[in-house]
Amino acid sequence: MKKTILLTISFFVLSNLVNAQFGEANQQLFSGSFNLSPNSSKSQPNFSSQQKNLFLGVGIGYGKFVKINVLSFFSLGYNYSNNKNINNNQEVSNVGNGFNAGYRQVHFKEIAKKLFIGLSIGGNLNIQNNAQKNVPNPIKTNAYSATVGIAPVLSYQISNRLVINLQPNTSFADLSYSNSVVKDNTGTLTKNNSVTFNAGFFSSPLTNLSVGFNYLLKNKGK
Repeated sequence: MKKTILLTISFFVLSNLVNAQFGEANQQLFSGSFNLSPNSSKSQPNFSSQQKNLFLGVGIGYGKFVKINVLSFFSLGYNYSNNKNINNNQEVSNVGNGFNAGYRQVHFKEIAKKLFIGLSIGGNLNIQNNAQKNVPNPIKTNAYSATVGIAPVLSYQISNRLVINLQPNTSFADLSYSNSVVKDNTGTLTKNNSVTFNAGFFSSPLTNLSVGFNYLLKNKGK
């Protein structure tokens, strides 16, 4: 038996605008996101084995159209995860904390009235720490990565204040460098450095899309 709940909320607020036209030069925006994803499963018939997983992510960002249809955007994020495995009343947990900072520039082109297609180019820095709980010799993993990549975005201004966005929620075309160190109570177990190219979006394009919204403030000058 498996139960899954997924809640994702994103909001974008644009301020200090001359008007509410998407893509106008000097238009500024603030953004925030919240992602909560708990799920659980139990084995039958006696439910002696259980899994309980929780993921929580929050993010903030600031952007400005430095010229018409060219957006510069900065972001910060934090995520928390807790994965529990329970077997015959013995529980082992893996708890993770992650931080990320990013910058990207998005070049938009209006292909129809109020419909924009864009190409996002930028990079991210990520730090992730994971540690086992409730075990005599817990394994701890410290990792960081740097990523540069490109991704498309489709934006449509559906009303005077609301813009809807469609974009990949996984790697479209990314080049990443990662470094990780795995330790336990006895010391360092493994170290790893790698450079990888990721294009996970193409493995399942229709399910690797996310929807977001921009909310434009009312033009006080009108």
